[in-house]
Amino acid sequence: MAPTIHAVVVGGLLWITSPGYVLPVSPEGYAGQLPGAAALVGVAGVASVGGILLARWRPWWAALLPLAPFLLLPWTGWFVWGWFAALVSIASIAALDGLRRALVPTVAAVGVALVYSTSTVHALLPIGPVTSGRQTPAGASATSWLGLDSRVGPVLVAYVVAILAVVGVSWAVGGARRAREARAAAERSEHRAMTVESTAAERARLARDLHDVVAHHVSLVAVRAESAPFQHPTLDPEARTVLAAIAQDARAALGELRQVLTVLQRAEGAAAERAPQPGVTELGALVSDARSAGQVVEVVGAAGDVPAAPGYVLYRAVQEGLSNARRHAPEASVRLEWRRPDGRVGLTMTNLSGQDGPPGRGLLGMRERVEALGGTLHAGRSNGTFVLEVELPVDES
Repeated sequence: MAPTIHAVVVGGLLWITSPGYVLPVSPEGYAGQLPGAAALVGVAGVASVGGILLARWRPWWAALLPLAPFLLLPWTGWFVWGWFAALVSIASIAALDGLRRALVPTVAAVGVALVYSTSTVHALLPIGPVTSGRQTPAGASATSWLGLDSRVGPVLVAYVVAILAVVGVSWAVGGARRAREARAAAERSEHRAMTVESTAAERARLARDLHDVVAHHVSLVAVRAESAPFQHPTLDPEARTVLAAIAQDARAALGELRQVLTVLQRAEGAAAERAPQPGVTELGALVSDARSAGQVVEVVGAAGDVPAAPGYVLYRAVQEGLSNARRHAPEASVRLEWRRPDGRVGLTMTNLSGQDGPPGRGLLGMRERVEALGGTLHAGRSNGTFVLEVELPVDES
């Protein structure tokens, strides 16, 4: 907003002053009409306004645009005061972002003031051509003021003080703005920190609730399966084997549940034991457990070497696929086929299924894991067969 306001004000000043380019500019009556003066004033005015609009981004280059017309002073003997105002505006705009950025336009404005105050050039203002008072009337003697003509020193000092005052005020305004922005950023950071802290506390609470509810019931299943042979001595060996498998699965589920709860509780500072997440090397045990539970699983091919992150996602995908097959088609066999196209690893799991409907939470979570690694997942029924396809990129370098 500041460059636009400055550009409008200086542009208006240039418009009011522009008709005055034909002037007497010396006591001898020299008419300072320079050939092409109208074009000079127009181009210089556009350059000055353009420099103001550029000041916020490139203040040093912006200062050159209104400064360039002053190079013609030896031939014109006059300058449009709006050009000088443009220099001061550029310095003021640049000072909003720091004094270092305002250095070049400020020095340029002071230099123009020095040339004007110590010469006989005319400045074109809306009131007409004005000099600094450098000329001494006939018969009068000029006194000295700080080594300068008595009429020159105060003019130069006034200009320099005015320039520095404008730049200083702009720098102060910019500093106040930056302080407000810093406070606002600090408040946003504090709010984010409080949000993260409250979220972590909520996660820890949920972890405790899950442990109290789920772990209790799963451990109860394991205890009952393990104690059943002692409570019922007449159980046949096959039933004892099934109960032992149930207890083993329950204990394994408790172990994985504790790992997940440990992740949820880390923000609370829990020092629980940590264990590596499962990967493709644990898939053999996963399939063996499914077969021991009575599920028919056919495996074609092998996953091969897979990094930890995609290996974990593949493990969870196979686990979820086998669980869904047991839940929806317990009597159907499952076919698991692996493939390794260039730079990728994929699996296709199929089984007969008579159930159709929207995907459950397990499939939705699986899709999120796969897509987070840049992979693809397709799941659905085709001719009475449920097909699950997963493909993930693998860095083989």
